[in-house]
Parts: sequence; structure tokens; C-alpha cells
Amino acid sequence: MKKIFKLLTALMLVFILVSPAQAVYRDMWAQVYSWDGSINSDGRMKLTEITSGITFQVLQADSDTIETLTEYGDAAMTSLTNPVTTTNYALGTVMKSVGVLSFRVDPGHAGDEYVDVIIVDTAGGYTHFAENFDRYTHSIVIDERPNIMHHGVIWFGVSDATEVDTGIDFDYDTLLLDVKVEPVTVDATETLDVGTLSTGTAGDANGFRLLISVATAGFPTDTAIITGGTNIDYVPVTTYGALLVTAITGSDAVATVGGATMLGGYVITGANEQSLTYTGSAGSDTAVGYIHYTFVRMR
Repeated sequence: MKKIFKLLTALMLVFILVSPAQAVYRDMWAQVYSWDGSINSDGRMKLTEITSGITFQVLQADSDTIETLTEYGDAAMTSLTNPVTTTNYALGTVMKSVGVLSFRVDPGHAGDEYVDVIIVDTAGGYTHFAENFDRYTHSIVIDERPNIMHHGVIWFGVSDATEVDTGIDFDYDTLLLDVKVEPVTVDATETLDVGTLSTGTAGDANGFRLLISVATAGFPTDTAIITGGTNIDYVPVTTYGALLVTAITGSDAVATVGGATMLGGYVITGANEQSLTYTGSAGSDTAVGYIHYTFVRMR
């Protein structure tokens, strides 16, 4: 009998060791608040809950890998698009409740506990980076104070010669200081423009960046840098748009040195277009990544 028991125990051990690891799903949720610098009479931050206009992307912790999401608490494991749209954020049938950031995930991280979440308030473009977000994190505060510099980010996807509205609408009196493009999934020989919605008042679809190469992952630098030529040193064409830089394209010929001068930023004033857009060149069908922008809401 002891031998049979030992044999059964050994067989069970082997079965456990060779069986595939089971997914460990976590339901995660958090309420999202904004802070404009106001303080309550008791000295605490005066927070405003944001129940609409939020879009967010969930990544594996310390990685650019996008997590696979399903709807919060859904036994049927209904798929949830990642990034999560502002539309889904406002649906109580998809989120934990109306206007609450929530999802179910099997975190791709040791210990099956953490993910990273990029949360964007599209009304103004303010961004919060929630690192090591877990099932015990239930509050997120987005810093939306005026008169300080902010770093915002929004993702871009496939764009085959089509202008795509990111959903971000900058506030009036916002000073856009700089815009950077970060390709993650590359597309050889293709480019990306970033600007304001071309159909809007004073819109300029490549006003911030133009013809940025998405052939290499990382942060492409401006091409308007002094270049040693055979006849003369010169400055090639810039990849900054007319809203941020004034430039003359130089070439390797006398009297065509060229140059580029930063304008100190672009202010969204009056009734001018507020929407941030991007446009890929024709044939751009695989490039995916991020658009980073630094800005100050002046008042």
C-alpha cells in the first residue's frame, strides 16, 4: 500500500510540474481626479473627479508591451480594446461603473501583480504615468496646474496618408513648447506629421513636426543640424513644423547655408484649432508609437 501511495504521489508531482501555468487574472480599478493647485480649508488638495474624456493604455510593467485586457469583473472575459477609449471609459457596462478606470488583466510581470498605465485627460492633454499599478491602487490624481510645465503623451497608430485626430483638445492660452515622436513598432521608409486639425481655424496638420522618419525605434532628432559639405557647411531641411520653427533649407553650395530658429513655442489663442492630430505618409501601415509634448497652460 505504501508503494502504491508513493507512486501516486510521484505521478501527481510530475503532473503538477509539467502542467502549463494557469493565468492569474486581476480586476483593477481606480477613480481619476484632477488637481489645479487649489487647496481646501483643511489644507488638503481640492480634487475634482473626472468621469469623462479619459483615455488610457495598459502596459506590462517596465515594458512597451501592450497588455491584453478584458472587461472588469466579466466572467465571459469580453475583450476590451487597449488603449481604452473615452467612449468605453464613460460606459458603466464596460467599466466598473460610469467614469471609473477599470479592467481585468493577467499581468505580464513576475508575481502577476503589476502593470503600468498611461492615463490621459483629453480635455487639455494632461497625462499621468501610473507605474506599478495594482489591484490595491484605487485613486489616480492628474496634475493640471496652470503656469507650470507638463509632459503629455498620446499614442499614434497606423495612418496611411490620413489625418487622425488624437482626441486631445488643448485649452486656450496653452503654450506648446516642443513635440517629440517615439516610434515603437517601426515602418521602414515612412514618415509622420504632427500638428493641429487642418480643417479647423488656422489648423496646420504638420505645424509641429513634419516628415519624421518612423523607420527606427526611439526618438528621432531634428535633421536641421550643421553639416559639413564639400563647398560649404550647411543646415539641411528641418523636421520641425512652421508653428515651432522658422527655417531656410541649406545645401552644399555657396550662398545657401540655411538655418533653423526655434520660435519659443506656439500659443493656442482665440478661436484657433485646439485638436492634436497626426498623419502618416502613404503606405504607412505598421508604425505605432507615442507623441510626446511639453506645454504650459498660461492662465
